Amino acid sequence: MREPSAQPQVTPASAGYRPDIDGLRAIAVLSVVVFHAWPALLPGGFVGVDVFFVISGFLITGIILGGLGDGTFRFSRFYARRIKRIFPALFVVLAACYAAGWFLLFADDYQRLSRHMAAAVVFVSNFLLRSESGYFDEAADVKPLQHLWSLGIEEQFYLVWPCLLVAAWRLRVKPLALTVVVLAASFVYNVYSIRTDLVTTFYSPVTRIWELLVGAALAAWSQSRWPRGRLGDVMSAAGIALIAVAVVVLNGQRLFPGLWALLPALGALLVIGAGPRAWFNRAVLAQPALVAVGLISYPLYLWHWPLLSFARIAAGETPPAGVRLAIVVASFALARVTFDAIEKPFRFGRLRAAAVPVLCTAMAGIMAVALVTDRAGGWLSRPITRTDRAQFVQYYDRMHKQGISGAYRQECDFMDWPTGALRESIDPACTAPGDRETVLLWGDSYAQALSAGLRAAAPAGTRVAQVTTSLCRPSLDDADPQVPGGRCRRSNSFAIERMKTLRPAVVVMAQKAPHLDTDWAAVTANVLATGAGRVVLVGPAPVWSPSLPEVVANQYWGRSYARVGHGLAPAVFETDRELKKRTAGIPGLTYLSLLDGLCTEEGCRALVGDMGWQDLIAFDAGHLTPKGSVFVVETLLRRAVFGDP
Repeated sequence: MREPSAQPQVTPASAGYRPDIDGLRAIAVLSVVVFHAWPALLPGGFVGVDVFFVISGFLITGIILGGLGDGTFRFSRFYARRIKRIFPALFVVLAACYAAGWFLLFADDYQRLSRHMAAAVVFVSNFLLRSESGYFDEAADVKPLQHLWSLGIEEQFYLVWPCLLVAAWRLRVKPLALTVVVLAASFVYNVYSIRTDLVTTFYSPVTRIWELLVGAALAAWSQSRWPRGRLGDVMSAAGIALIAVAVVVLNGQRLFPGLWALLPALGALLVIGAGPRAWFNRAVLAQPALVAVGLISYPLYLWHWPLLSFARIAAGETPPAGVRLAIVVASFALARVTFDAIEKPFRFGRLRAAAVPVLCTAMAGIMAVALVTDRAGGWLSRPITRTDRAQFVQYYDRMHKQGISGAYRQECDFMDWPTGALRESIDPACTAPGDRETVLLWGDSYAQALSAGLRAAAPAGTRVAQVTTSLCRPSLDDADPQVPGGRCRRSNSFAIERMKTLRPAVVVMAQKAPHLDTDWAAVTANVLATGAGRVVLVGPAPVWSPSLPEVVANQYWGRSYARVGHGLAPAVFETDRELKKRTAGIPGLTYLSLLDGLCTEEGCRALVGDMGWQDLIAFDAGHLTPKGSVFVVETLLRRAVFGDP
C-alpha cells in the first residue's frame, strides 16, 4: 500500500515529523504482509490497507492545507512530489514483474499481466480488477499485480481532492465542512451498496473515499491541537484495540468494506488524533525498529505480493511456510534497497532536478511495452510458449473462450457473455416444455456446465429447460451482493415463474459453492409448491487452483494425471460434508455429491476419455468441459434425474 509522505517524513529531525505515524504505517504493512503470507494467522490483516487510507488522507490534506495557508501551494509542485514518491519503486517492481513473467507465464497469463501493468501505470487497477471479477476470473493469488488496486484508489483521490480543496478555499468554504459532507455521502453509499454489489463497493473510489476523508477530516480540524495527558493515552489505546480487533475478527466472509471498515478507519483516526505525546504512540510506535519498517512500507507493499504470487505460480500451489518466510525476508531486503538506492536519489538526491521528466518517460516506456505485449497476445514466440505444456494450457484457454457457448447454452443466461451486461430476457427456447416431461436446470455457470450432459442423457420426449445465470446461485432471497445489476433477482424470479408454467418433473439445482446458511427445506418446499415433482441438489465440483490444466502442466507433465490431488481446494470438501448433513431427510430433495463419485484419497478424476491431454474433466478451476459434463451426468446424475434407463 502506498502512503504519501512529505519530505519531512523521512528526516526525523525536521519540525512536524511524527515518527509514530511511521510506526502506524509499519503495523499496517506488516498486517497485510502476514495476511498474504499466512492468512490463517491474521484473517483480517487486509485492513492494513484501510489504515493506510486514513494515514494518506491525513498527510495529503495536511500538505495541501498547509500550502494554501501560507500561499505556497501549487498543483505543479504537489504532483511533482507525488511523481517522485510513487514512480521510482513502482517502475522497478513493474519491470521486475514483466521480466519474471517472460520466463514463468504462458501466453494468456502474460497478456493478462501486461494489461495489469498498463492499468497500474495510469492508476486504474481497481477498475480493471472489478471488470475481471467473476467465476471465470483467475484466482487472486496468481495475479502478481492484484494488490495495486489500492494504489489506484489513492491516486484517483489525489487527482480529485486537491481540486476540491482549492475550490473550497477560494470560495471561503471551510475545508472541514466540505470534508464532512463528502465523507458522509461516500460512507452512506458504501453501506447501501455493499448489500447489492459487493465487488464494485470494494473497488470503487466512490465507496472508498470516505476512509481517506476520515484522515482528511482530522487534518482539516487541526494538526496541532493534540489531546494532552490521559485523554490522548486513552484515544491511542482505543484506536490500537479497534485495529487489533479488525485484524483478528474480520475475514473474507464479512461484507467488507461496509460498516466493518469503521473498525480500522476509526482505529487509525484515534491513534493519529491522540497525537505524538500519547503513551503508546511515543513508547511503541515511535520506536526505531517500527519507524524503519514504516519508512520502507511503500516498497515493501509493492514487492511482497508479486514475490508470493510468482512463487505460487512456479510451485503450482501455495509454497511451504519456510519458503514464504524466505520470500517475506527477501521482500524486506528489496524494499530497503529500493528505498535507499532508487527512491531517495529521485526525491532528495542527485537525480532530484530531472526526476519528473525522467520518471514520466520511464513510466511511458513501461506503458508502451505493456500495450505492445497485450496486442501481441503475450508473445507466443517466447520459449515457454513453444513447449508442449504451453500448447496444452492454451488448448483449454481456447476452449474457455470459444468452445463452450453452445455446450453451456449461454443464451439461457441473463448475463450477456461478450459484454457482461444484463439481458432483459433469455431465449424462449430455454424454457420450452417437453413432449412428455420437463427437467429444469437452475443455477449459475456451474449449473450451465451440466447442460451438455443432461441434454445428451435425456430420454426421448424429455426436454431440459434451463435458467442458469453466471454468478447467480439458485435462491429465493434477494440478489447476491457480489453480483451487480440485479440480474440474480431477475433470473431467480423468472425460474420460479417458469416452474409454475412448466410444472417440471425434476428441478436440478447446482452452483459453484452452495451456501451453508441456505434453508434448503424452505427452498425445496417453495419449488415443490410451484408444481414441480422433486428437487435434485448437485453438490460442488472439485476445484483446482489456479486451474486444472495449469496444475497438470506444472506438476504432472510426463506422468499419469488420471487423478489429480495437487492444488485441490479443501473448502469444497468441507462444504460437501456439511451439505450432506443439512439436506438429509428433507422431503422431496435428493442431494448428489460429485466429490463422492469423482474423488479418492489419491485425488479427483481429471481425465474422462482416451485422448489424454484433450480429455480433461475441467477447462479451468472447476467448470466442466463438454466431455466432462457428459461423463459426470452419465456416471453420477442420470439415474437420480431421469430414473432407470
